[in-house]
Formats: sequence, structure tokens, C-alpha cells
Amino acid sequence: MMRTDVVTNVVKAVAAQDEVEPGELDSLYEYIDPEILEKVYEQEKGDWTFTFQYSDPQVTLTHEEQIFVDGVLHTPSVSRGSK
Repeated sequence: MMRTDVVTNVVKAVAAQDEVEPGELDSLYEYIDPEILEKVYEQEKGDWTFTFQYSDPQVTLTHEEQIFVDGVLHTPSVSRGSK
């Protein structure tokens, strides 16, 4: 099954919030290891949120496949593929 890339969606959400192109942002790796985001997002048990700082904005991922940037929900939501 194809899985939407959570890292790409986080970068796109922050770029949209900052009203810039994704390529204009600092590298996500400067703030957090992208593999950590993938591992956190793969958690299927329980209710969870994961919050981190990406440059200036605060980003929160949720177990409900949502991405918030500075408290603003960004869509489309990240898909983990089939459940």
C-alpha cells in the first residue's frame, strides 16, 4: 500500500502557514530527525500527540492523522494508508 509521507506533509503545512514555498524553509533535519516523525506517526495504539519546533512554528501531529502548525489545522490530513 502507498503511504503518504508525513515528513513531506509537515514541510508543506509549515510552508503554507508561512506563505512560502517548501524549498524556502530550513531543512527539517536541522530541527528534528525525520525518521523520528515517521516512527511516531506509525504508532497505532492509543491516543497521542507529538509536538516539536520547526524553525519558528510549533508543529503537532496527532493519532487522528492531523497536522497543526501554531494551533492551525492543515489539510489534507496525513494518511497512514490502510488501517
